[in-house]
Amino acid sequence: MPDFSEARVLVADDSSSVRQSIRMTLSQAGISRVDTASSVGETRRRLKNGMYDVILCDYYFGEGSTGQELLEEMRHTGELPLATIWFMITAEASYEKVVAVAEIGPDDYLIKPFTSALLTDRLAIAWVKKQFFRPVYDKLDIDDTNGAIDALRDILDSAEQYRTDALRLLSNLLLETGRLDEARLLLEEILQSRVVPWAKLNLARVLNKQGNKTQAEAMLQGAINEHAQYVDAYEELASMYMAEGRLDEAMTVFDRCLSLTPNNVGRLQKAGNLANMLGDSSKARQLLEHAVTCGGNSSVLAPETVLQLALAAKRDNALGDAEKYLKMAHSVCQREDTLKNRVVSALATAIHAGKADAFTELSDLIDRPDFTLELAVNWIMTADQVCPPTMPGEEANESVPPYKWLAALARRFATTKYISGMLESAANARPAWRAYIQQVGQEIGEVNRQGVQLLMQNQHMLAMEKLLPVAQTTFNQRLMLSASHAAIKCLQEEKVLGTDRKQLIRTIDQFLERLKGTTDEGVLYHLRSELDTLISKP
Repeated sequence: MPDFSEARVLVADDSSSVRQSIRMTLSQAGISRVDTASSVGETRRRLKNGMYDVILCDYYFGEGSTGQELLEEMRHTGELPLATIWFMITAEASYEKVVAVAEIGPDDYLIKPFTSALLTDRLAIAWVKKQFFRPVYDKLDIDDTNGAIDALRDILDSAEQYRTDALRLLSNLLLETGRLDEARLLLEEILQSRVVPWAKLNLARVLNKQGNKTQAEAMLQGAINEHAQYVDAYEELASMYMAEGRLDEAMTVFDRCLSLTPNNVGRLQKAGNLANMLGDSSKARQLLEHAVTCGGNSSVLAPETVLQLALAAKRDNALGDAEKYLKMAHSVCQREDTLKNRVVSALATAIHAGKADAFTELSDLIDRPDFTLELAVNWIMTADQVCPPTMPGEEANESVPPYKWLAALARRFATTKYISGMLESAANARPAWRAYIQQVGQEIGEVNRQGVQLLMQNQHMLAMEKLLPVAQTTFNQRLMLSASHAAIKCLQEEKVLGTDRKQLIRTIDQFLERLKGTTDEGVLYHLRSELDTLISKP
């Protein structure tokens, strides 16, 4: 039996009598280092400010949130170490149905009331399991994902009762690193012997990343039909539809997903932003306001969400609400000094002052890797509120604002028809702006089309000369990817030598770093492997 006497435990429950009862139960088990939290917000704060070996969390909180939603949030943000044991405490025997289809489930759950002996036995089982996976967690703690994969493969044969957990973690890590062929073989092997929701979901993700959209969609639909409460399958399907520009279908899926998890802050924000894109400002405001209500203290609550609410309130002439949300946006942005928070805070100031001065100060940030598409959309929508009215017959001139900013934003982010459409939709109230964004996007698309055509004709040097300069000045993801393909071909054919070769390798290395998380992981993995081979050559 493991020694729990030094274990740090957090008990999270909205009932003071339950917290006291669990504390006494823990004491009987020899555990005295116990903190408590009475709300989801307090639980978040405790977890951010301290390290715990064990979390005993209530499933239902009086404020409407659930422990399951909090667990998913903390795992997604990385604020909960994998080595921490999470037990869900519930009076609902039906919780088993919830945890059975959750992508991120607790280590165990207990039905109230429970005895000290039962808690001790369950903790011992969970503790031993965490220790078994310790070599993997240690690698992940230092961001050595490939090392974690190797560690998993080393312990897989001896996993026995932990084999399913090991396979699930292995498939997740293979997906994360873009080793898609390995992930697919593993998942297909698992599904041949038994049907498990997470394996179907991960295989659908692999198929989607490999371009097998129809198969991926069918698999997700199948997972939903077989496991109607598997919310992660809904969210994956909605994201796939959004990437393909099938926004109405994505909204339908999000509606079904939110009927199952109505207080999930991340999904509320995604659905609210989608409703905004569809022009349903009333629904968008309702969803985003609920996200703010549920996630006021959550790190998942994005400052862009609060800014969007301020913009919506201002459009509706609800000036009091607009002022409230602008103050909240500033407050959220002050939690951490990041580029995103600095930009959102500056945009909130521009709305409050009704002046466009902030845009000039921010314009140098557009080419930064951490300047996101969401920030670009918010920039355009904010500019619409604070820039002077568009004059009839106004000519676009990219040397002066606002066209100077619009050109930079469109060149950076116009990649697919769907993403270009997002930028254009942000300028819906300004037809001249919308037309200009569309024009710039088409120009970028034409450069990429010509470069790819040269690449397919094996004119690699001409393709690189066409693509590379524009990619370096715009940092457009589509152009960086195409330029990387062309440049690696030229390097392999030894058409670039000496100092130019070294500089080109550095440039492509920077491109691939910037493309992480925004481009098909399998493609990036392949390009990175080819570049690493070139780097290793003398």
